[in-house]
Amino acid sequence: MSKSPGNIELTRMFDKVYPGSHSNLRKVSVQVSSERIFIVRGKGARVWDADGKEYIDFVCGAGPNILGHCHPEFTQALKDQLDTVAITVGSGMLFTPHDIEVAEKIERHVPCAEKVKFCATGTEAVQIAIRLARAYTGRPYFIRFEGHYHGWMDNVLGGVGDHELFREIREGKPFTRKPSPLRSEEDVLETEGRSPGAFEDSLMIPWNDFKVLERVIEEYGKEIAMIHCEPITVNHGCMPPMPGFLERVRELCTQYGIVLSFDEVITGFRVGLGGAQKELGVTPDITTFGKAMAAGLPCSAVVGKNEIMELLRNRRVLGPGTYMGYPLGMAAALAAIRILERDNGAVYREFDRLQARLANGLKSIAKSRGIPLMIQGCRGAFNTYFVDKEVAYTDEDLAEVDWVMVQKFWEEMAKEGVLGMLGARWYLSVGLTDADIDRALEAAERVMGRL
Repeated sequence: MSKSPGNIELTRMFDKVYPGSHSNLRKVSVQVSSERIFIVRGKGARVWDADGKEYIDFVCGAGPNILGHCHPEFTQALKDQLDTVAITVGSGMLFTPHDIEVAEKIERHVPCAEKVKFCATGTEAVQIAIRLARAYTGRPYFIRFEGHYHGWMDNVLGGVGDHELFREIREGKPFTRKPSPLRSEEDVLETEGRSPGAFEDSLMIPWNDFKVLERVIEEYGKEIAMIHCEPITVNHGCMPPMPGFLERVRELCTQYGIVLSFDEVITGFRVGLGGAQKELGVTPDITTFGKAMAAGLPCSAVVGKNEIMELLRNRRVLGPGTYMGYPLGMAAALAAIRILERDNGAVYREFDRLQARLANGLKSIAKSRGIPLMIQGCRGAFNTYFVDKEVAYTDEDLAEVDWVMVQKFWEEMAKEGVLGMLGARWYLSVGLTDADIDRALEAAERVMGRL
């Protein structure tokens, strides 16, 4: 099959004016074909490229596009906003009624949300959360987990764990050094130009490791301001917390006066109106939201307990920005949440049904072909791995994944008109139909037959 001339020509033009992809990773391609795919229109869960080829979209903008393309009610809400007060009205000096409505809805649905602070991106929200936790506790360090993603700022982007130290900790040996993140050329998030001291204020520990968690907090608890984590690591294998792990994190945070912060930039409003915290039954002190909250427009939030968020009111903590609470983003968030909460969250029940159809269909196809396949995730997002396991809680559980096959699978699926995320991830949107699921499974049947 010849290459699409439209995409080829547009790729040539793109590469002439851009230094690379809009979002780039080290040693990892975010493309599924040799030429870039240029999307010119979308409807529901389908998109069309510059050559007229149709795809089913399981990328969903890397998570934000929960409503699908050109959702009529959502689109109309944006048009209405553009016809009134469109972009910015005062950067904290002037406001719109939507500001109140969106905050009230978040506070109604999210367990930890007593006050709300809006931002533009998840990266911004995370940095404000760190600042709040430090100011509230008067402590310097925060704990993050290896593989969890919290934006592109120097102090949270990538890093790998000190595995030699982790072994010593598990063996009960005394601490010989602080468990700071390490820089590595093998880290896909390693970047040149990082501030030399960027990793000095965080401690990095392995996910789902009770022993290391407990010993690090015992050793450094009085210096730790915050533990920040993805409650479900959608960015890193969709690894769920082990039974009791998040509960133990919550207990230790309470015991040592540490702020527990959930990064729900992906899971917020995707797994449910109350986020992963409501689904898992563990309430943090503060949470960061983004992506699905505004169904694709830049809009994020830090929410949390009154006593922490009050630091913003009395200006002990600052979070200024031109696009904090900008009207179009607020209109998008309000419209998205209204759609998601309608009929007692009917959207999420439909997600459950369609996701079960898709996952069970993929398992059945793989089994018939003798291909080992593990599927794990949460509502609205899951990963498919070619490995003979039931569940993965740690990186070691994914050590035997055939990554060459994973990459080949998505390259072939793209040829069949099905687009998925880097790292074996699928995102669902409201635009999905049974016909889309049927077509995706038919494509998977053909592709697995060629693997």
